[in-house]
Amino acid sequence: MAVFTLLLALPSCVSYEKLKYVTDLDSEIVLQDDGLQVTRVKKTIQPQDYLYIKIYSLEEQVTGIFYNRNSSYNTDLKLISYQVNDEGNIDFPFVGNIFVQDLTIEEAKDKIQKELSKYLNNTSVTVMFVGNKITILGEVGAPGEYPYFDDKINVFQAIGFANGVADYGNKENILLIREKNNIVSYNYLDLTKKNIVESEYYYLLPNDIIIVDPIRAKYRNLRQRDLAMLSTILSGITTIVSLYFAFNRN
Repeated sequence: MAVFTLLLALPSCVSYEKLKYVTDLDSEIVLQDDGLQVTRVKKTIQPQDYLYIKIYSLEEQVTGIFYNRNSSYNTDLKLISYQVNDEGNIDFPFVGNIFVQDLTIEEAKDKIQKELSKYLNNTSVTVMFVGNKITILGEVGAPGEYPYFDDKINVFQAIGFANGVADYGNKENILLIREKNNIVSYNYLDLTKKNIVESEYYYLLPNDIIIVDPIRAKYRNLRQRDLAMLSTILSGITTIVSLYFAFNRN
């Protein structure tokens, strides 16, 4: 009976609140709160980014000129991409180097369109990011590296890629590792707080790393498992020793 009671008590080691994402919201707050102000800063183009650039023209020959077979390919969408070099340029057919560093996608599109207009008429340009990726590790459903194609995603979307935080994941202390301008920073996010959307780290950047640490209950669970295994091993050894002496007496 005592063992049965202990087994029932074990799940309670994990607090219900620990299993929730946003815990400082209730129904009254949701109804009355006008919402938090969020400033979404658009991602700008940086060296080593990959850009998909498509030129549309009424003339097929013109379109074919910009089909750069030496460009890098995205295996999912089969998009042709141009890599931004260390100087912030893309090497574009006919035009040559076009400086796009620190431009948004819309600004880059306008600049490429303007440069093309010097050589060609009646063309249209599409520009988008490709090759962006983030890494998610730790207590999530499916750790790994995940590509994305929007200009920016938030931390909840990213964790959704990895099938969410696992049962023993600590939602209150998510580590975000970011390298920017050759400086690596370590930042902590609390997914249980509604004001997370005000954090400058709410929206992720390419190559960000998210690490979800386990809550203490997991360590207790593992310790109990190890103790149970040790107890089984010791019991087996005791049985073998007892049998050994029993046979020796005979």
